[in-house]
Amino acid sequence: MEKGTVVISLSGHDKGNLYVVLKREGNFLFVCDGKNKLISEPKKKNQKHLRDTGTYVDLSVYSPLYDAHIRKELKGFNKCIDSIICKK
Repeated sequence: MEKGTVVISLSGHDKGNLYVVLKREGNFLFVCDGKNKLISEPKKKNQKHLRDTGTYVDLSVYSPLYDAHIRKELKGFNKCIDSIICKK
Protein backbone atom coordinates (compact mmCIF):
# COMPACT_ATOMS: atom_id res chain seq x y z
CA MET A 1 0.00 0.00 0.00
CA GLU A 2 1.34 3.39 -0.93
CA LYS A 3 0.56 7.03 -0.26
CA GLY A 4 -3.01 7.89 -1.22
CA THR A 5 -4.42 4.37 -0.84
CA VAL A 6 -7.82 4.23 0.88
CA VAL A 7 -7.78 1.54 3.58
CA ILE A 8 -10.17 0.21 6.19
CA SER A 9 -9.21 -0.78 9.71
CA LEU A 10 -9.81 -4.46 10.50
CA SER A 11 -8.91 -4.49 14.19
CA GLY A 12 -8.66 -2.29 17.24
CA HIS A 13 -11.06 0.26 18.65
CA ASP A 14 -11.20 1.92 15.23
CA LYS A 15 -12.39 -1.23 13.41
CA GLY A 16 -14.41 -0.28 10.33
CA ASN A 17 -12.96 3.22 9.99
CA LEU A 18 -11.68 4.44 6.65
CA TYR A 19 -8.29 6.09 6.33
CA VAL A 20 -5.96 7.43 3.66
CA VAL A 21 -2.33 6.29 3.76
CA LEU A 22 0.09 9.19 4.21
CA LYS A 23 3.39 7.28 4.43
CA ARG A 24 4.95 3.90 5.06
CA GLU A 25 7.77 2.82 7.40
CA GLY A 26 8.50 -0.89 7.12
CA ASN A 27 5.35 -2.83 8.02
CA PHE A 28 3.71 0.23 9.53
CA LEU A 29 1.49 2.73 7.73
CA PHE A 30 0.69 6.23 8.89
CA VAL A 31 -2.97 6.93 8.14
CA CYS A 32 -5.43 9.75 8.68
CA ASP A 33 -9.14 10.40 8.22
CA GLY A 34 -9.12 14.19 8.56
CA LYS A 35 -11.46 14.10 11.56
CA ASN A 36 -10.22 11.96 14.45
CA LYS A 37 -6.74 11.32 13.11
CA LEU A 38 -5.34 14.47 11.55
CA ILE A 39 -2.58 14.96 9.00
CA SER A 40 -0.45 16.59 11.69
CA GLU A 41 -0.81 13.53 13.99
CA PRO A 42 -1.51 10.45 11.83
CA LYS A 43 -2.27 7.04 13.32
CA LYS A 44 0.48 4.43 13.10
CA LYS A 45 -1.02 1.03 12.24
CA ASN A 46 0.46 -2.32 11.36
CA GLN A 47 -0.21 -3.11 7.71
CA LYS A 48 -1.78 -6.48 8.59
CA HIS A 49 -4.54 -4.66 10.50
CA LEU A 50 -5.62 -2.73 7.39
CA ARG A 51 -7.36 -3.83 4.19
CA ASP A 52 -6.81 -2.10 0.88
CA THR A 53 -10.16 -0.98 -0.59
CA GLY A 54 -8.71 -0.96 -4.09
CA THR A 55 -9.14 2.80 -4.33
CA TYR A 56 -6.45 5.42 -4.67
CA VAL A 57 -6.75 9.14 -3.92
CA ASP A 58 -4.40 11.44 -5.82
CA LEU A 59 -3.18 13.68 -3.00
CA SER A 60 -0.84 15.59 -5.30
CA VAL A 61 -3.75 17.68 -6.63
CA TYR A 62 -3.96 19.36 -3.22
CA SER A 63 -1.19 21.75 -2.43
CA PRO A 64 -1.07 22.22 0.49
CA LEU A 65 -3.00 19.20 1.77
CA TYR A 66 -5.54 19.90 4.53
CA ASP A 67 -7.69 17.64 6.70
CA ALA A 68 -10.77 18.93 4.86
CA HIS A 69 -9.40 17.45 1.63
CA ILE A 70 -9.07 14.03 3.26
CA ARG A 71 -12.63 14.25 4.66
CA LYS A 72 -13.94 15.21 1.23
CA GLU A 73 -12.23 12.24 -0.44
CA LEU A 74 -13.48 9.75 2.17
CA LYS A 75 -17.05 11.06 2.28
CA GLY A 76 -18.34 8.83 -0.53
CA PHE A 77 -16.88 5.62 0.93
CA ASN A 78 -18.94 5.48 4.14
CA LYS A 79 -21.87 3.82 2.37
CA CYS A 80 -19.87 0.79 1.22
CA ILE A 81 -17.98 -0.06 4.42
CA ASP A 82 -20.00 -3.22 5.16
CA SER A 83 -19.33 -4.74 1.75
CA ILE A 84 -15.59 -4.08 2.11
CA ILE A 85 -15.35 -5.62 5.58
CA CYS A 86 -17.21 -8.74 4.49
CA LYS A 87 -14.84 -9.41 1.57
CA LYS A 88 -11.85 -11.53 2.45
